[in-house]
Amino acid sequence: MDQYRGAYNQGLLTDPMDMASFDPYAPLAAGLMLAPGSGVADVAGYAPSMTNAGEYEPSMMANIGSGQYMDAGLQGLGLLGDAFMAAGAVVPPLIPVGAAMKAPRAARVAGRMGEDVSGTFLAKQPPKRPKIRQMPKAEQDLYEAAAAFQLPREVGESVLLPRRAYEYGARTAEVGNQGLLVDPGFQNLGRDIPDISGSVVRDLDTLAKSPVVDFQKLIGRTALLVPGDMTMAGKEITHVKGIKLKNPVRMQGGKDFPAEELSRELGLVWASDIPIISRYVNAAKRNPGLVGVYSAMGGRGGDFSHHVADVLVDMTKQAEWLSKDQIESFNKAVRETKAEGKRDGKKIVTYPLKDFPGITSPDIEEYMYSAGKGASRKAIADVMEKGSFRDAGFPDVSAVRMVVSDPVMSSRVNDPSDLVAPTGARVFEFDPNLRITGGEGNAPKFHKTYRQGIGGFDLGGLLTPVPRNLMFPTRFDPKRIEGVGANSIRRAGEVGVVLEDIVPEIADDVDVFQDYFNRGLLGKGF
Repeated sequence: MDQYRGAYNQGLLTDPMDMASFDPYAPLAAGLMLAPGSGVADVAGYAPSMTNAGEYEPSMMANIGSGQYMDAGLQGLGLLGDAFMAAGAVVPPLIPVGAAMKAPRAARVAGRMGEDVSGTFLAKQPPKRPKIRQMPKAEQDLYEAAAAFQLPREVGESVLLPRRAYEYGARTAEVGNQGLLVDPGFQNLGRDIPDISGSVVRDLDTLAKSPVVDFQKLIGRTALLVPGDMTMAGKEITHVKGIKLKNPVRMQGGKDFPAEELSRELGLVWASDIPIISRYVNAAKRNPGLVGVYSAMGGRGGDFSHHVADVLVDMTKQAEWLSKDQIESFNKAVRETKAEGKRDGKKIVTYPLKDFPGITSPDIEEYMYSAGKGASRKAIADVMEKGSFRDAGFPDVSAVRMVVSDPVMSSRVNDPSDLVAPTGARVFEFDPNLRITGGEGNAPKFHKTYRQGIGGFDLGGLLTPVPRNLMFPTRFDPKRIEGVGANSIRRAGEVGVVLEDIVPEIADDVDVFQDYFNRGLLGKGF
């Protein structure tokens, strides 16, 4: 792979620099990090700030105090580098060794310079937290690193992407080192992440091993964005927060649906409602060799499926401490769920769940999966997570969302636009001629929530998922969506048919992101 193909094609390696717009401060500040004695200054808190002239980077003790242990460790390594460079006066070969020891710290601070992310959707998330629950510094830094991917860049350029990916990986590592769980939207920002101890998830050993996809081999094909929830597959939930479920919930969703034993036997790669599958079939017919690329939805993406609703119903039926009045108050709130639409050009409001039988009714399970009542599953979660019902002792919806979600996908920033949603953890080729409706004829039910499936061949997944807008840059170009609200952008990805021709520049971007993200994640040099 030629990592610099994009830069060369854009003339970045040949065109003269625009000196009128060139600010030498940041490069000079970064260069000083490699100078003899700079490690001592950095540890003491006198290293020049990469972003604000006249200010300084935090000292080693300040970084330790704020939990920035990776920064502190790299400062210590830089201090040792000073010692090696000083010894180089006697043993010259030690000078480059010392310089190399200072390079990781220089690369880390340089990765933060020169980009203003304040106007991005992600940068606006941390201030939404109430003062009583401010984000830890490491989590704020992660949001800032992720927000850089909501800034404009040209497809295939090789200057911004490596730096952004490295910083994103490094900040992800720092969050992990501090044992922080990052909520992708399971709950409201004002609450602490719930305790899910006492939950039991059994591995049913029904998933095939997923091969690693080489995106370079897909050049020339067309990719289709396939948004999916973060729920698990091949698992069974038997206990949630110490409560044994009377009906264990079989997990069948998320990125691993194509790897399920039954899915492989039937040749299916995705399941959804009939309108969605129809769109995928039509797109595959128009684009021979079409590949579907899974992209994770937000923390509430699983509310429509059975995974969340079945657990909530089971736990509520066992909640003997809830009074009849409290149960009826909940049922009334679900029945009052509104649906807005238009008729003859006029806005209308309907109440599609006015016949809701009740959360503890013996008919609730049949009702939730009857035709036209799928919205009841989401309504149960939406109503139950309201403070009045949560405080009354109803099941903790946020905790249930956490339990049913794949931990590989779920600890990440809460991006209301899904522009940075992890994408590529599953890739498959569609077969538009294979379409199965579960439960009809001889076809078994392959998914409790979704009746239809489309066939194809499971190709595996990327070793490291990439931001959604990196793989689908045409639809999600920051310039194109400027002024569009976060929810509208997210919704366009969920209900639209988003196609992207896989050109060499996109394949290179995918590879460069994975390479530099993992370098930052593992603490390797830039």
